[in-house]
Amino acid sequence: MAKRVLTGAVLILAVGAVIWVWRPWIEIVLALVMLLSFHEIFCAFRAGNARPVEWPGYLYALLCGFSAAFGDKIGIPALSGARSAFMWLVLAAMLAICAVVLRGKVDFDSLTASVFPLIYPGAFFAVFLWLPSLGERKVGTLAVLLAIFVASMNDCFALFAGMAFGKRKLSPQISPKKTVEGSVGGLIAAVLFAILLPLAVRGIAGDPGQKFPPLWTFAPVGLIAGAFSQIGDLTASLIKRHCGIKDFGKIFPGHGGVLDRLDGILFAAVPWYVFFATMGY
Repeated sequence: MAKRVLTGAVLILAVGAVIWVWRPWIEIVLALVMLLSFHEIFCAFRAGNARPVEWPGYLYALLCGFSAAFGDKIGIPALSGARSAFMWLVLAAMLAICAVVLRGKVDFDSLTASVFPLIYPGAFFAVFLWLPSLGERKVGTLAVLLAIFVASMNDCFALFAGMAFGKRKLSPQISPKKTVEGSVGGLIAAVLFAILLPLAVRGIAGDPGQKFPPLWTFAPVGLIAGAFSQIGDLTASLIKRHCGIKDFGKIFPGHGGVLDRLDGILFAAVPWYVFFATMGY
C-alpha cells in the first residue's frame, strides 16, 4: 500500500509538471504514453497466444499525436481537430485487417488482437489527446484535470470504502475484490471532486469571471465519468484475465503498467470531452 501511495504521489507531481509546461508538450507526452499503452496491450495479447499486427497501432498513435500537437499549425483542415482521429482510426483498422488477412490463415484471435487495441486504448486515448484543446487554456486544463483526478479519486475512495464496508461483490468473475459498497464510495468521491476541481482551477487562475459551465452541471457528469471509470477498470481486468496476466507492465511500482494506471482515466475522458464539446467549448 505504501509503495502504491508513493507512486501515486509521484504521478500527480509528474502530471502537474506536464500541465504547467503545457502545449505542445502535453500532446507529445500523451502520444508517447499512448505508444506505451499499445505496446502493453499487444504484449498482453501475445501472452494470450494471439499474433497481433502491431505496426498499425503504433502508426495510429503517432498520427494522432502529430495531429493533436501540430495539426492546427499546418493549416490542413483534415489534419486539425478531433475529427482527424476518426480518419486515422479507420486507416489503421483497414491496414491491420489487411495485414492479418494477407497472412492467408484463419486466425480470428489475431485479427481481434490487432483491431481491438485501436478502439481500446487507441480511440479512448485519442479523445484524451484532444482534451487540452477544448476552449481556452483554462478550460482545457480543467478538462484534463477532471479526467485524471475524478477517475483517480474514484479509484482511491472505492478501494478505501471497499476495505471498510465492502460485503457484496460487484463483479466476482472479472474482479473478485471489488464490492458494491466500494463502487458507491468511489462514485460519491467522483461527484465531489467534479464539483471541487472547477472551483479550485478558477481560484488558482485568479479569474472569477472565467467562463465555465454552471457548477451544478459538473455533478451529473462526474457521476457518469466515475461510473465509466469503474467500467474501464473492469475492462482492463477482463483483458488481463483473458490473457492470463496480472498486470500490463511494471513501469509504475505498486500500480503496474501504463494501462493499469490509465484504464479508468481513458474511459472517464470520454464523458468529459462530450460534456465540454456539447457546452460549446
